Amino acid sequence: MLAQAPSYDPLSDTSRLVRAITFGPNVSRRLGLVLGLNIMPPGRAVCTYRCAYCPLSPSVELALRPEEVGGWPRADEVAEALAKTLEGINRYFKLDAVVLIGNGEPTLHPELKSVLEAASELMGMYCPGAKLAVFTNSSLLSREGVVEALSIADYVVAKLDAVSAELWEAINRPHPAIKDLRSVISALRRLSASLSGAGSKLVVSTTLLKLADGRSNASEEHVRALARVLSDVEPHQLHLEVPLAPVSLDFEALSREELVDVALRLSEAVGQDRIYILVGTTAPIPLKLLGAQGAGRVPAFPRLSEQAELLLSEGRGARTRLRVLEVLARRKMNCNQI
Repeated sequence: MLAQAPSYDPLSDTSRLVRAITFGPNVSRRLGLVLGLNIMPPGRAVCTYRCAYCPLSPSVELALRPEEVGGWPRADEVAEALAKTLEGINRYFKLDAVVLIGNGEPTLHPELKSVLEAASELMGMYCPGAKLAVFTNSSLLSREGVVEALSIADYVVAKLDAVSAELWEAINRPHPAIKDLRSVISALRRLSASLSGAGSKLVVSTTLLKLADGRSNASEEHVRALARVLSDVEPHQLHLEVPLAPVSLDFEALSREELVDVALRLSEAVGQDRIYILVGTTAPIPLKLLGAQGAGRVPAFPRLSEQAELLLSEGRGARTRLRVLEVLARRKMNCNQI
């Protein structure tokens, strides 16, 4: 039996590996109060990408198939750990979501569909009304059964940082055997259609940056190409973000003004109502709100609405929630920061 502990320190450096199957609950920028579900081999980072901006990249074991890596928690072990955690916290927390995210790419798991089915069933028992979400880098969507499994989730947050092969290889640094970006994009379209048919929602997440050699996925040429792809994919939402702090000298983050400019250029293809900007640890900011102010009037530090601030600053645990956000605002973020 795999050891698991629900305790998790959200104030720790995000370059540390999550060793438990469940971690949290934590405050998520996107989803509210969430419980994390790490279905990767305990204490190891296994992924199909070694993204330039990921603090875990020095620890990542690149893999294309689950059999290349041992130690995967079985679906029944994941279910047992999740049930135990949900039972333990159910009296104290009302979860908004359970999220498959952790040390790498969850679609590598050999029993992904069984894990999602078990999670969905347990959530119906312990936290009805909470959403099941999966974060993926999109690289394995073309693999048989992956889109079908992901359609069990209520939300899928799928990475799409680049639509040109050169930028994709430079930013996401995929496994050498993953060579065809076109198949990744084609599979993302199929996922969008499948989720829509199942009543679920696709969120495309794009991290914008400038590489040390001057190339950028925020260039005018690339943004035009990205707009064409997003117009075909038709995501429910597009989340544009920047790394909170550089983890290497290989890139630099865009300014907030540049981020808003890209969002405005994509708005015709995606729709202004569907684009959100993620800056630091604040909640996603609707482009519609910033667009009304103009790109030149981006606040120096975007703030939550007064209503959201009240939720954070009043009630049980208020000081802890505010301390978490204050500390996270000074720390680098990676895929564990959701």
